[in-house]
Amino acid sequence: MSKRDDRVPGTRRRWASRLVAGPLTAWLLAGCVLYEDRDGSEAPRTSPGAVREVPLRVVEQGGQTLAFVPVSIEGEGPFMFALDTGASSSVVDEDVADRVGLERTGERRSVSGILGTGQVPVAVVDQWKVGDVRLDPGEVTVIDLGPPREGGGIQGLLGSDVLSDFGSIAVDYEDGVLKIPAP
Repeated sequence: MSKRDDRVPGTRRRWASRLVAGPLTAWLLAGCVLYEDRDGSEAPRTSPGAVREVPLRVVEQGGQTLAFVPVSIEGEGPFMFALDTGASSSVVDEDVADRVGLERTGERRSVSGILGTGQVPVAVVDQWKVGDVRLDPGEVTVIDLGPPREGGGIQGLLGSDVLSDFGSIAVDYEDGVLKIPAP
């Protein structure tokens, strides 16, 4: 046997793990530092792979499963929006758009759905968020989504125009959470 601590089983491995653990811990802690914004304020950096979680309400009725998220618009709400990755444009119900005072642009867009095709007005949203996650200002189509039904009904659709801004999302139906990558 050599003169190292090979005599005691596991000693060599413990010694090697301490050599790795020290620098690894320092490297991990280095990612937890604050950086100073250009305006002088400190803002925390997020770790790669970090996610923000938004509560998700899963509703199953009539053989369909819908996932709803809370969306606040212009400081009001939250309103229950269905996640709709198949929708190319996000939608706000007419009543909600009127309630929060969304300004119509005068433009009309063609939309298609299971009920047919039509031209609908477009509105500008300056401030909105899903849960506590801010969304970029943008345009939405305004559609009469019908009267509230059992469970509140749909007050809007959060489409791929907004969801694609995050790169990837995860919908956890079992735990009722929408996972969005942190910036």
